Amino acid sequence: MFKILIADKIDKSVIDRIKSTNFTFDYQPEITPQELIKIIPEYQGLVVRSRTKVTAEIIDKGHVLKIIGRVGSGLDNIDCVEAKKRKVTVINSPDSNSESVMELTLGLILSLLRKLSPSYSSMSQGLWLKRDFKGQELGGKKVGVVGYGHVGKSVSKILTAFGAKVDYYSRTQKTNSLKYIFKNSDIITVHLPLNNVTKNLINNDLLSLMKPASFFVNTSRGGVVEEKSLFKLLQEKKIAGAALDVFWQEPLPPTSPWRKLPNVILTPHIGASTNEALEKGTKTVIDEIIKILGKK
Repeated sequence: MFKILIADKIDKSVIDRIKSTNFTFDYQPEITPQELIKIIPEYQGLVVRSRTKVTAEIIDKGHVLKIIGRVGSGLDNIDCVEAKKRKVTVINSPDSNSESVMELTLGLILSLLRKLSPSYSSMSQGLWLKRDFKGQELGGKKVGVVGYGHVGKSVSKILTAFGAKVDYYSRTQKTNSLKYIFKNSDIITVHLPLNNVTKNLINNDLLSLMKPASFFVNTSRGGVVEEKSLFKLLQEKKIAGAALDVFWQEPLPPTSPWRKLPNVILTPHIGASTNEALEKGTKTVIDEIIKILGKK
């Protein structure tokens, strides 16, 4: 009998449909780090999303742990080096949320171009500021897509359908250099994983190349961007605005200065938060866990 601990909210209907008696799934989506350390020695499998940090200590305490499943794409909340050292398999569902993140990215880009955020809030305040909210069309805009994995490719495809002129950049595939993209794009949208190579990759040298009328969008990870450099750029209005779904500290503190910038749209890391993405990601990970453990 294999015991699997699910430590974050997933699509529980996927678990409910599993009839196999060889696996026991314990669902504890609000478990604390302290509680997890205490009970992890009982489990062969662990399933998480982005909330739970699977540290070296947790992996070390998992004496019978054989597999860690991440529902979603990012692995930055899992100590993969420690897992590899202890021969614990780490899996994820990299394509499960690409549609969801792409749609949010598109929504944020359109919100920036059409000034939807201040337009919404002005109406709730009883105002009618039609003349103040003249926007721009996406068609014909030059968009730089930084990161060309599942999400980056999906975003590039939909932007092209809107008539945008897309440049993309990754380590293995690129249409132009990062410097060229930051200097010439009307919109920059970031889709990078967070790791030792990408941390602070988007630094002041690149950000300072952006045009005064350009926009910056990040729906990947906050840590890939130099926070202070981007904040200063926006505070001094050296670019037109930004839309951020991810942050350097999450949850974003209530007193964060980011909340007070008038030219920024903020969302609480909801890129992968759709019913469809959660169901697809959960099924992918659970099926793979059953397949791998079934061979052991």
